Amino acid sequence: MRAVGLALVSVLALAACNQDAAVFPDLTATPYRAEATISHDAGAMPVVMIRDGQRQRVEVTTPAGATTLIINGETGENYVLTNTAGRTIAMRMDADEFEDPAKNWSAELSASARRTGSCSVAGENGSEWTRDSEGASQTVCVTNDGIILRTNDGENTTWEVTRVQRGPQSADLFTLPAGVEVMDLGNIEQQMRQAMERAQQEAGQ
Repeated sequence: MRAVGLALVSVLALAACNQDAAVFPDLTATPYRAEATISHDAGAMPVVMIRDGQRQRVEVTTPAGATTLIINGETGENYVLTNTAGRTIAMRMDADEFEDPAKNWSAELSASARRTGSCSVAGENGSEWTRDSEGASQTVCVTNDGIILRTNDGENTTWEVTRVQRGPQSADLFTLPAGVEVMDLGNIEQQMRQAMERAQQEAGQ
């Protein structure tokens, strides 16, 4: 009986050690759709984040209108979808132009983070992780299956979800709609002018 008791104590001690040495979750493991608020110096904006592995679709509502970003980490092809003169146009973009909270907590960057407690956001439970970056403290609340619920830069909340729906996401969400014109930002001025001219010509017919 004493041996069984010692074995139980050993198991509990091992579990406690494993918890202390917890590994930061894989942020690409779970497909999901999340509604959130992203905050920065210009204010707060509602955003819809859809993820499936390395693929993302981000729908942002800005004062200038709705904008959709399609980011494919598998192929490196990234686009911004906007409406111009009645046309939907896809502009190639650098993925660095979007402040993706998952990118800021990638496997390499999160290696220095330490688990500092539990957290709960929008009815979802997770673990809080903290790290120091350039003299400032950054924290993230993330579920065990890799969904970022909230990020903080110092005292400021920069990302916070309001609703999460897990489940497979349609492949169509991560591809350009049929017939959409693709433009390169390197020649954006000329191509925007050409698009406007074509729209005016069609309107005059």
